[in-house]
Amino acid sequence: MWDVELKLRAERIALAIIGFSGVIDTSFLLGIIAPYAVKLGASDPQAGLITGLYSMVAIPASILAGIIVDKIGRKKSLAFGLAWDSVMVYSYSLASNPLQLSVVRALHAIGGSLVYPAYLSVIGDKTEGSRSRGVVVGGYLSIVALAVAVGSLSSAVIVSTLGYHASFKILSLILLAGLISTYIVSEAERAHIEERKSIWAGLVEARGPILYGLILIFMLYMSFGMLIGGLGQALLNEGLVTEEEEASGILGAIIGISTLVSIPFLTIFGYMADRSSLRRVSVIVGLLVMLFILTTIRTKRLALLVVLFSPYGLAIALIMTLSTILVLKAPFESRGTAVALQQVSNIMGVAIGAPVAGALAEYYGLEGVALGVAIPVFIASLLAYLKGVAYIKS
Repeated sequence: MWDVELKLRAERIALAIIGFSGVIDTSFLLGIIAPYAVKLGASDPQAGLITGLYSMVAIPASILAGIIVDKIGRKKSLAFGLAWDSVMVYSYSLASNPLQLSVVRALHAIGGSLVYPAYLSVIGDKTEGSRSRGVVVGGYLSIVALAVAVGSLSSAVIVSTLGYHASFKILSLILLAGLISTYIVSEAERAHIEERKSIWAGLVEARGPILYGLILIFMLYMSFGMLIGGLGQALLNEGLVTEEEEASGILGAIIGISTLVSIPFLTIFGYMADRSSLRRVSVIVGLLVMLFILTTIRTKRLALLVVLFSPYGLAIALIMTLSTILVLKAPFESRGTAVALQQVSNIMGVAIGAPVAGALAEYYGLEGVALGVAIPVFIASLLAYLKGVAYIKS
Protein backbone atom coordinates (compact mmCIF):
# COMPACT_ATOMS: atom_id res chain seq x y z
CA MET A 1 0.00 0.00 0.00
CA TRP A 2 2.67 2.50 1.03
CA ASP A 3 4.89 1.41 -1.86
CA VAL A 4 2.11 2.17 -4.34
CA GLU A 5 1.44 5.59 -2.81
CA LEU A 6 5.14 6.47 -2.80
CA LYS A 7 5.46 5.37 -6.40
CA LEU A 8 2.49 7.52 -7.44
CA ARG A 9 3.87 10.50 -5.53
CA ALA A 10 7.29 10.06 -7.11
CA GLU A 11 5.69 9.87 -10.55
CA ARG A 12 3.72 13.08 -9.97
CA ILE A 13 6.90 14.88 -8.90
CA ALA A 14 8.71 13.49 -11.94
CA LEU A 15 5.96 14.71 -14.27
CA ALA A 16 6.12 18.16 -12.67
CA ILE A 17 9.89 18.30 -13.23
CA ILE A 18 9.44 17.17 -16.84
CA GLY A 19 6.72 19.75 -17.47
CA PHE A 20 8.87 22.55 -16.07
CA SER A 21 12.14 21.56 -17.72
CA GLY A 22 10.55 20.69 -21.06
CA VAL A 23 9.14 24.19 -21.56
CA ILE A 24 11.51 26.57 -19.81
CA ASP A 25 14.13 26.33 -22.57
CA THR A 26 11.88 27.86 -25.24
CA SER A 27 10.55 30.64 -23.00
CA PHE A 28 14.02 31.44 -21.65
CA LEU A 29 15.62 31.59 -25.09
CA LEU A 30 12.90 33.52 -26.89
CA GLY A 31 13.96 36.92 -25.58
CA ILE A 32 17.73 36.44 -25.80
CA ILE A 33 18.34 34.62 -29.10
CA ALA A 34 18.17 37.76 -31.24
CA PRO A 35 20.75 39.72 -29.19
CA TYR A 36 22.93 36.61 -28.97
CA ALA A 37 22.80 36.29 -32.77
CA VAL A 38 23.84 39.95 -33.09
CA LYS A 39 26.69 39.28 -30.67
CA LEU A 40 27.87 36.50 -33.00
CA GLY A 41 27.85 38.88 -35.97
CA ALA A 42 24.31 38.65 -37.35
CA SER A 43 22.52 41.68 -38.79
CA ASP A 44 19.16 42.66 -37.31
CA PRO A 45 17.16 40.92 -40.11
CA GLN A 46 19.34 37.81 -39.72
CA ALA A 47 18.80 37.84 -35.96
CA GLY A 48 15.03 37.97 -36.51
CA LEU A 49 15.23 35.07 -38.96
CA ILE A 50 17.31 32.98 -36.55
CA THR A 51 14.79 33.63 -33.78
CA GLY A 52 11.91 32.61 -36.04
CA LEU A 53 13.64 29.47 -37.33
CA TYR A 54 12.40 27.54 -34.32
CA SER A 55 8.75 28.11 -35.25
CA MET A 56 9.38 27.48 -38.95
CA VAL A 57 10.87 24.06 -38.25
CA ALA A 58 8.45 23.28 -35.41
CA ILE A 59 5.36 23.31 -37.66
CA PRO A 60 6.27 20.27 -39.82
CA ALA A 61 8.30 18.73 -36.99
CA SER A 62 5.30 18.80 -34.64
CA ILE A 63 3.12 16.79 -37.02
CA LEU A 64 5.82 14.15 -37.41
CA ALA A 65 6.42 14.23 -33.64
CA GLY A 66 2.79 13.46 -32.89
CA ILE A 67 2.90 10.39 -35.11
CA ILE A 68 6.14 9.26 -33.44
CA VAL A 69 4.57 9.64 -29.98
CA ASP A 70 1.64 7.46 -31.03
CA LYS A 71 3.81 4.89 -32.75
CA ILE A 72 6.76 4.34 -30.40
CA GLY A 73 5.20 5.40 -27.08
CA ARG A 74 5.16 8.39 -24.76
CA LYS A 75 8.06 7.54 -22.48
CA LYS A 76 10.60 6.88 -25.25
CA SER A 77 9.50 10.03 -27.05
CA LEU A 78 9.83 12.12 -23.89
CA ALA A 79 13.28 10.76 -23.12
CA PHE A 80 14.53 11.28 -26.67
CA GLY A 81 13.08 14.79 -26.92
CA LEU A 82 14.56 15.94 -23.61
CA ALA A 83 17.95 14.38 -24.38
CA TRP A 84 17.97 16.06 -27.80
CA ASP A 85 16.99 19.41 -26.31
CA SER A 86 19.66 19.17 -23.61
CA VAL A 87 22.35 18.62 -26.25
CA MET A 88 21.01 21.37 -28.53
CA VAL A 89 20.73 23.97 -25.76
CA TYR A 90 24.32 23.24 -24.74
CA SER A 91 25.28 23.58 -28.41
CA TYR A 92 24.13 27.21 -28.41
CA SER A 93 27.24 27.91 -26.33
CA LEU A 94 29.44 26.28 -28.99
CA ALA A 95 28.16 28.36 -31.92
CA SER A 96 30.71 30.89 -33.12
CA ASN A 97 28.89 32.52 -36.05
CA PRO A 98 25.32 33.15 -37.24
CA LEU A 99 25.30 30.14 -39.59
CA GLN A 100 26.17 27.70 -36.82
CA LEU A 101 23.59 29.34 -34.55
CA SER A 102 20.97 28.94 -37.29
CA VAL A 103 21.67 25.21 -37.55
CA VAL A 104 21.45 24.74 -33.77
CA ARG A 105 18.25 26.79 -33.59
CA ALA A 106 16.59 24.68 -36.30
CA LEU A 107 17.72 21.39 -34.74
CA HIS A 108 16.53 22.52 -31.31
CA ALA A 109 12.98 22.75 -32.69
CA ILE A 110 12.96 19.03 -33.49
CA GLY A 111 13.36 17.94 -29.88
CA GLY A 112 11.11 20.69 -28.57
CA SER A 113 8.35 19.62 -30.95
CA LEU A 114 8.47 16.10 -29.53
CA VAL A 115 8.41 16.87 -25.81
CA TYR A 116 5.05 18.63 -25.45
CA PRO A 117 2.88 16.07 -27.32
CA ALA A 118 4.57 13.23 -25.43
CA TYR A 119 4.14 14.99 -22.09
CA LEU A 120 0.46 15.80 -22.47
CA SER A 121 -0.23 12.35 -23.91
CA VAL A 122 1.18 10.78 -20.73
CA ILE A 123 -1.19 12.92 -18.68
CA GLY A 124 -4.08 12.09 -21.00
CA ASP A 125 -3.36 8.36 -20.74
CA LYS A 126 -3.18 8.45 -16.95
CA THR A 127 -6.48 10.34 -16.66
CA GLU A 128 -8.38 8.19 -19.17
CA GLY A 129 -11.93 7.79 -17.85
CA SER A 130 -11.17 9.81 -14.71
CA ARG A 131 -13.76 12.23 -13.33
CA SER A 132 -10.94 14.53 -12.26
CA ARG A 133 -9.12 14.81 -15.59
CA GLY A 134 -9.70 18.57 -15.75
CA VAL A 135 -8.12 19.38 -12.41
CA VAL A 136 -5.16 17.09 -13.10
CA VAL A 137 -4.60 18.60 -16.55
CA GLY A 138 -4.96 22.10 -15.11
CA GLY A 139 -2.47 21.30 -12.37
CA TYR A 140 0.20 20.15 -14.80
CA LEU A 141 -0.53 23.06 -17.14
CA SER A 142 0.13 25.36 -14.18
CA ILE A 143 3.64 23.88 -13.99
CA VAL A 144 4.07 24.64 -17.68
CA ALA A 145 2.81 28.20 -17.12
CA LEU A 146 5.24 28.62 -14.23
CA ALA A 147 8.09 27.58 -16.53
CA VAL A 148 6.97 30.14 -19.12
CA ALA A 149 6.79 32.88 -16.48
CA VAL A 150 10.14 32.02 -14.89
CA GLY A 151 11.87 31.66 -18.25
CA SER A 152 10.55 34.87 -19.77
CA LEU A 153 11.02 37.00 -16.64
CA SER A 154 14.45 35.71 -15.64
CA SER A 155 16.32 35.26 -18.91
CA ALA A 156 17.58 38.82 -19.35
CA VAL A 157 18.67 39.08 -15.70
CA ILE A 158 20.45 35.71 -15.69
CA VAL A 159 22.23 36.37 -18.98
CA SER A 160 23.35 39.83 -17.85
CA THR A 161 24.69 38.28 -14.62
CA LEU A 162 26.23 35.01 -15.83
CA GLY A 163 26.70 35.57 -19.54
CA TYR A 164 25.28 33.62 -22.48
CA HIS A 165 27.47 30.51 -22.29
CA ALA A 166 26.91 29.82 -18.59
CA SER A 167 23.17 30.39 -19.03
CA PHE A 168 22.98 27.85 -21.86
CA LYS A 169 24.85 25.27 -19.80
CA ILE A 170 22.57 25.73 -16.77
CA LEU A 171 19.52 25.41 -19.05
CA SER A 172 20.99 22.21 -20.49
CA LEU A 173 21.32 20.77 -16.98
CA ILE A 174 17.68 21.59 -16.21
CA LEU A 175 16.67 19.63 -19.31
CA LEU A 176 18.92 16.79 -18.17
CA ALA A 177 16.98 16.71 -14.88
CA GLY A 178 13.83 16.28 -16.94
CA LEU A 179 15.42 13.43 -18.88
CA ILE A 180 16.38 11.63 -15.66
CA SER A 181 12.82 12.09 -14.38
CA THR A 182 11.38 10.17 -17.36
CA TYR A 183 12.76 6.93 -15.89
CA ILE A 184 10.33 7.27 -12.97
CA VAL A 185 7.31 7.70 -15.24
CA SER A 186 5.53 4.49 -16.25
CA GLU A 187 4.20 3.94 -19.75
CA ALA A 188 0.42 3.55 -19.88
CA GLU A 189 -0.64 0.71 -22.17
CA ARG A 190 -3.98 0.44 -23.91
CA ALA A 191 -5.99 -2.52 -22.72
CA HIS A 192 -6.11 -5.39 -25.20
CA ILE A 193 -8.71 -4.91 -27.92
CA GLU A 194 -9.37 -6.98 -31.00
CA GLU A 195 -8.75 -4.18 -33.46
CA ARG A 196 -6.63 -1.12 -32.77
CA LYS A 197 -7.62 2.11 -34.52
CA SER A 198 -5.29 3.84 -36.92
CA ILE A 199 -4.14 7.35 -36.02
CA TRP A 200 -6.42 8.83 -38.68
CA ALA A 201 -9.44 6.78 -37.61
CA GLY A 202 -8.97 7.95 -34.02
CA LEU A 203 -8.80 11.59 -35.10
CA VAL A 204 -11.97 11.20 -37.16
CA GLU A 205 -13.77 9.52 -34.27
CA ALA A 206 -13.03 12.42 -31.91
CA ARG A 207 -13.12 15.12 -34.59
CA GLY A 208 -15.66 17.34 -32.78
CA PRO A 209 -13.77 17.89 -29.53
CA ILE A 210 -10.40 17.97 -31.30
CA LEU A 211 -11.51 20.56 -33.85
CA TYR A 212 -12.98 22.79 -31.15
CA GLY A 213 -9.81 22.42 -29.12
CA LEU A 214 -7.69 23.44 -32.11
CA ILE A 215 -9.86 26.46 -32.89
CA LEU A 216 -9.77 27.65 -29.28
CA ILE A 217 -5.99 27.44 -29.02
CA PHE A 218 -5.59 29.11 -32.41
CA MET A 219 -7.72 32.06 -31.28
CA LEU A 220 -5.76 32.40 -28.02
CA TYR A 221 -2.40 32.41 -29.76
CA MET A 222 -3.58 34.71 -32.52
CA SER A 223 -4.48 37.11 -29.71
CA PHE A 224 -1.05 36.51 -28.17
CA GLY A 225 0.57 37.13 -31.55
CA MET A 226 -1.28 40.44 -31.73
CA LEU A 227 0.12 41.35 -28.32
CA ILE A 228 3.76 40.54 -29.06
CA GLY A 229 3.63 41.79 -32.65
CA GLY A 230 1.91 45.12 -32.09
CA LEU A 231 2.03 46.47 -28.56
CA GLY A 232 5.67 47.55 -28.54
CA GLN A 233 5.32 49.28 -31.90
CA ALA A 234 2.13 51.03 -30.78
CA LEU A 235 3.79 52.31 -27.60
CA LEU A 236 6.67 53.71 -29.63
CA ASN A 237 4.41 55.27 -32.26
CA GLU A 238 2.31 57.05 -29.64
CA GLY A 239 5.34 58.30 -27.71
CA LEU A 240 4.53 56.41 -24.52
CA VAL A 241 8.06 54.99 -24.64
CA THR A 242 11.10 56.34 -26.44
CA GLU A 243 13.29 53.26 -26.86
CA GLU A 244 12.69 49.73 -28.14
CA GLU A 245 14.26 48.28 -24.98
CA GLU A 246 11.67 50.08 -22.87
CA ALA A 247 8.86 48.81 -25.09
CA SER A 248 10.23 45.27 -24.78
CA GLY A 249 10.34 45.64 -21.01
CA ILE A 250 6.67 46.67 -20.85
CA LEU A 251 5.69 43.79 -23.13
CA GLY A 252 7.72 41.34 -21.05
CA ALA A 253 6.08 42.59 -17.84
CA ILE A 254 2.59 42.16 -19.35
CA ILE A 255 3.33 38.62 -20.55
CA GLY A 256 5.03 37.62 -17.31
CA ILE A 257 2.33 39.02 -15.00
CA SER A 258 -0.50 37.63 -17.13
CA THR A 259 1.13 34.21 -17.07
CA LEU A 260 1.52 34.37 -13.29
CA VAL A 261 -2.17 35.32 -12.97
CA SER A 262 -3.10 32.28 -15.08
CA ILE A 263 -1.30 29.75 -12.85
CA PRO A 264 -3.90 29.25 -10.07
CA PHE A 265 -6.80 29.56 -12.50
CA LEU A 266 -5.55 26.70 -14.68
CA THR A 267 -6.32 24.32 -11.83
CA ILE A 268 -9.50 26.16 -10.79
CA PHE A 269 -10.94 26.07 -14.31
CA GLY A 270 -9.90 22.42 -14.64
CA TYR A 271 -11.84 21.66 -11.46
CA MET A 272 -14.85 23.53 -12.83
CA ALA A 273 -14.63 21.65 -16.13
CA ASP A 274 -14.87 18.37 -14.23
CA ARG A 275 -18.12 19.60 -12.69
CA SER A 276 -19.59 21.04 -15.90
CA SER A 277 -19.72 24.53 -14.36
CA LEU A 278 -17.40 26.30 -16.79
CA ARG A 279 -19.90 27.38 -19.45
CA ARG A 280 -21.17 30.60 -17.89
CA VAL A 281 -17.73 31.43 -16.55
CA SER A 282 -16.32 31.33 -20.09
CA VAL A 283 -18.49 34.26 -21.17
CA ILE A 284 -17.74 36.19 -17.98
CA VAL A 285 -14.01 35.78 -18.59
CA GLY A 286 -14.37 36.88 -22.21
CA LEU A 287 -16.31 40.00 -21.25
CA LEU A 288 -13.96 40.81 -18.37
CA VAL A 289 -10.85 40.56 -20.53
CA MET A 290 -12.51 42.64 -23.27
CA LEU A 291 -13.47 45.32 -20.74
CA PHE A 292 -10.06 45.58 -19.10
CA ILE A 293 -8.06 45.47 -22.32
CA LEU A 294 -10.22 48.08 -24.05
CA THR A 295 -9.80 50.32 -21.03
CA THR A 296 -6.13 50.55 -22.06
CA ILE A 297 -7.29 52.76 -24.91
CA ARG A 298 -7.96 55.51 -22.35
CA THR A 299 -4.79 55.17 -20.29
CA LYS A 300 -1.45 56.78 -20.99
CA ARG A 301 0.30 55.50 -17.86
CA LEU A 302 2.55 52.49 -18.39
CA ALA A 303 2.13 51.01 -14.90
CA LEU A 304 -1.66 51.15 -15.27
CA LEU A 305 -1.34 49.60 -18.72
CA VAL A 306 0.42 46.55 -17.24
CA VAL A 307 -2.24 46.23 -14.52
CA LEU A 308 -5.12 46.48 -16.99
CA PHE A 309 -3.67 43.66 -19.08
CA SER A 310 -3.27 41.30 -16.10
CA PRO A 311 -6.80 39.77 -16.43
CA TYR A 312 -5.54 38.45 -19.77
CA GLY A 313 -4.18 35.63 -17.59
CA LEU A 314 -7.77 34.51 -16.98
CA ALA A 315 -8.23 34.03 -20.72
CA ILE A 316 -4.97 32.12 -20.95
CA ALA A 317 -6.09 29.79 -18.17
CA LEU A 318 -9.61 29.27 -19.50
CA ILE A 319 -8.75 28.63 -23.14
CA MET A 320 -5.58 26.63 -22.50
CA THR A 321 -7.32 24.32 -20.03
CA LEU A 322 -10.40 23.81 -22.16
CA SER A 323 -8.46 23.28 -25.39
CA THR A 324 -6.14 20.74 -23.77
CA ILE A 325 -8.98 18.74 -22.21
CA LEU A 326 -10.72 18.65 -25.60
CA VAL A 327 -7.72 17.42 -27.63
CA LEU A 328 -6.99 14.79 -24.97
CA LYS A 329 -10.38 13.28 -25.77
CA ALA A 330 -8.66 11.74 -28.79
CA PRO A 331 -8.40 7.96 -28.35
CA PHE A 332 -5.16 6.40 -27.13
CA GLU A 333 -3.89 5.61 -30.63
CA SER A 334 -4.23 9.23 -31.81
CA ARG A 335 -3.62 11.27 -28.67
CA GLY A 336 -0.04 12.30 -29.45
CA THR A 337 -1.02 13.45 -32.94
CA ALA A 338 -3.98 15.42 -31.57
CA VAL A 339 -1.73 17.27 -29.11
CA ALA A 340 0.79 17.88 -31.90
CA LEU A 341 -1.95 19.47 -34.00
CA GLN A 342 -2.73 21.70 -31.01
CA GLN A 343 0.93 22.70 -30.96
CA VAL A 344 0.83 23.52 -34.68
CA SER A 345 -2.33 25.58 -34.16
CA ASN A 346 -0.73 27.78 -31.51
CA ILE A 347 2.34 28.38 -33.69
CA MET A 348 0.12 29.31 -36.64
CA GLY A 349 -1.93 31.62 -34.43
CA VAL A 350 1.15 33.64 -33.48
CA ALA A 351 2.42 33.57 -37.08
CA ILE A 352 -0.83 35.15 -38.31
CA GLY A 353 -1.51 37.45 -35.37
CA ALA A 354 1.92 39.11 -35.12
CA PRO A 355 2.13 40.64 -38.63
CA VAL A 356 -1.53 41.70 -38.55
CA ALA A 357 -0.85 43.49 -35.27
CA GLY A 358 2.06 45.34 -36.85
CA ALA A 359 -0.33 46.78 -39.43
CA LEU A 360 -2.90 47.61 -36.74
CA ALA A 361 -0.25 49.44 -34.71
CA GLU A 362 0.84 51.46 -37.72
CA TYR A 363 -2.63 52.55 -38.84
CA TYR A 364 -4.76 52.45 -35.67
CA GLY A 365 -2.25 52.72 -32.83
CA LEU A 366 -2.83 51.34 -29.34
CA GLU A 367 -6.60 51.17 -29.92
CA GLY A 368 -6.16 48.87 -32.91
CA VAL A 369 -3.75 46.56 -31.09
CA ALA A 370 -6.01 46.40 -28.01
CA LEU A 371 -8.95 45.36 -30.20
CA GLY A 372 -6.74 42.84 -32.01
CA VAL A 373 -5.79 41.24 -28.68
CA ALA A 374 -9.29 41.29 -27.19
CA ILE A 375 -11.50 40.16 -30.07
CA PRO A 376 -9.99 36.66 -30.65
CA VAL A 377 -10.20 35.97 -26.90
CA PHE A 378 -13.82 37.07 -26.81
CA ILE A 379 -14.66 34.89 -29.83
CA ALA A 380 -12.98 31.92 -28.10
CA SER A 381 -15.05 32.51 -24.96
CA LEU A 382 -18.25 32.53 -27.05
CA LEU A 383 -17.23 29.30 -28.76
CA ALA A 384 -16.59 27.75 -25.37
CA TYR A 385 -20.05 28.84 -24.24
CA LEU A 386 -21.82 27.58 -27.36
CA LYS A 387 -20.27 24.13 -27.66
CA GLY A 388 -16.76 23.70 -26.33
CA VAL A 389 -17.68 23.07 -22.70
CA ALA A 390 -20.42 20.63 -23.73
CA TYR A 391 -17.85 18.53 -25.59
CA ILE A 392 -16.00 17.82 -22.35
CA LYS A 393 -18.73 15.48 -21.12
CA SER A 394 -19.60 14.07 -24.55
